[in-house]
Amino acid sequence: MPDAPTKLQRWLDVVAYLASHRFPVSTEDLWSNVPAYEVGVGGSKREKQRVRRTFERDKDELRELGIPIETVQYSINHEQDSGYQLARRDFHLPYLKILREAEGGRSAPAGGSPAFEISEDEAAAALDGLRNLAAIPAFPLARAARSAFRKLAFDLEPDAIAEVPVVYAGDPEAVATRDVLHVLSDAVRRRKALSFRYRAMSSGAEEARRAHGFGLLFQHGRWYLVAHDLDRDGMRMFRAGRMSAVALNTRTPGTPDYEVPSTFSLDDYTGRKAWELGAETDEGTEATVHFRFPRSLWADRNSHGELIEEEADGAQLRRFVVHRSDPFLRWVLSLAGDARVESPPELRDEFRSLAARVAELHGAGAAE
Repeated sequence: MPDAPTKLQRWLDVVAYLASHRFPVSTEDLWSNVPAYEVGVGGSKREKQRVRRTFERDKDELRELGIPIETVQYSINHEQDSGYQLARRDFHLPYLKILREAEGGRSAPAGGSPAFEISEDEAAAALDGLRNLAAIPAFPLARAARSAFRKLAFDLEPDAIAEVPVVYAGDPEAVATRDVLHVLSDAVRRRKALSFRYRAMSSGAEEARRAHGFGLLFQHGRWYLVAHDLDRDGMRMFRAGRMSAVALNTRTPGTPDYEVPSTFSLDDYTGRKAWELGAETDEGTEATVHFRFPRSLWADRNSHGELIEEEADGAQLRRFVVHRSDPFLRWVLSLAGDARVESPPELRDEFRSLAARVAELHGAGAAE
């Protein structure tokens, strides 16, 4: 279960929403746009009362801190209503003070208006972030980012404003698979059968494979061939970086060796995991995995499996359909103890055996 917003988060959300409006906003509008309050809109009577108490307490505490939240009366279609707004004549952000290196560390202001202190390096990093935000196509706050950039840059040295050169190292796999991709794309375009050697992720061993390539997919920074595996009679995703000695059928070069089924769509394979691919007639094995909290939040937000049960401490039991057990078990094992296979028994035993082998390999003793 996600953590409830902290008091500071609630305060910032309230101030940010009020500051973005020139006119009063109703209680319902404010609650709808503050995540900690939105359950009070349309919720049960008990939930509304709880949110009301929290909101009133937050409002009083913000006013005590000097945030001028006003309760005002306004009219809409000749109907009177009450709402909230910031008294802008009294509300302003603290002054920004940039500390030069010679000034040493932070120091509390001696008096007068409060100041927010940052170092030159922090300001330069903020400038770099604002520059990148302003350059994003169709970014809705690009104008605000450019304005903030100009204001912050005003007090900085020219060297801090200049763009910092970024050096990118070439990806060894991308460089190594350049020639392979040329052959794969040619085979897919001409619909010619492929033969190649493939290095398995599980054992590292290479074996000869044959396939009909249906399409190329780029995801997670890697190229994959989506193909019908002729030896295993099923759809597979082959990672280009594990392929070698790739060759296409040179017989009858002007004639396709196969037709891509009309039902095939590359979109169906976007984001799919290795364990989700198997023979077209294989219904797969239903597996359940227990995720500890907060890893359970990560699994839920990234749509890993289907939620079956959530425990009081936030841990979750999630359902998966597994067509290939080896990549699935290795994925669960990579979660470093935050997940374990619960069922079916044979898959759970296989997971424990794999964990024990890895632990023994690394001298960590037997797995739990």
